[in-house]
Amino acid sequence: MRVIIGGAYNGKREYVKKSLLHVNQKYIHFFEGELPLSNFSKKDYVILSNFEKMIMKKLEVDEDKIANELAETIKRLDTQTNVICICNDLGRGIVPMDKEQRKLRDTCGRLYQKLFEESSLVVRIWYGIPQILKGDVDNDQF
Repeated sequence: MRVIIGGAYNGKREYVKKSLLHVNQKYIHFFEGELPLSNFSKKDYVILSNFEKMIMKKLEVDEDKIANELAETIKRLDTQTNVICICNDLGRGIVPMDKEQRKLRDTCGRLYQKLFEESSLVVRIWYGIPQILKGDVDNDQF
């Protein structure tokens, strides 16, 4: 699994697309705000993003339970194919006053911690500039 994180409109998707130029387009599958239901092969690249939308559907559930459930599903998917998670950096340390927005931010944080732990590569994108936080791009090609 690989994780790309950064603020909104900082170039995360562009970075992933450029990193996958060597892959036949029929093997690249983007999922926005949902987890795939179909099976994939080791040739496929499944790019997951908009975790906020996935979490918003379950906000009545405990934060840890939501994060664990999503992380386990993504880990299982990663055993069958190449998973790339595109994560939005929410809040940059600012705590929302709205209870629902605070729970969303906290749950994303818990999920992201689990994804980062499992990932072989974590890259932060800051206005189009990649910064390797974990792993090595040369040894862990997309």
